[in-house]
Amino acid sequence: MSEFSRQTEIDVLETLVDRSPCHVMEIANAVDGHPITVDQTCAHLHNDECIRPLGRGLYEITGEGEQRLETQHRL
Repeated sequence: MSEFSRQTEIDVLETLVDRSPCHVMEIANAVDGHPITVDQTCAHLHNDECIRPLGRGLYEITGEGEQRLETQHRL
């Protein structure tokens, strides 16, 4: 995974820690990213069980997502 992708994942997770649940467009604005990139990142994080979709583009962070974020901050 590229450094850009990793940083985008971290940014999305950090946003969801602060503002969960949050809509994809709100996340994109918060991380200053393109909505499609953020949507793809959310899909990847959902596959990894780091976030949970609530419907209508809303996501919330899971315990797994919080652990991943803590691990990234330790590196």
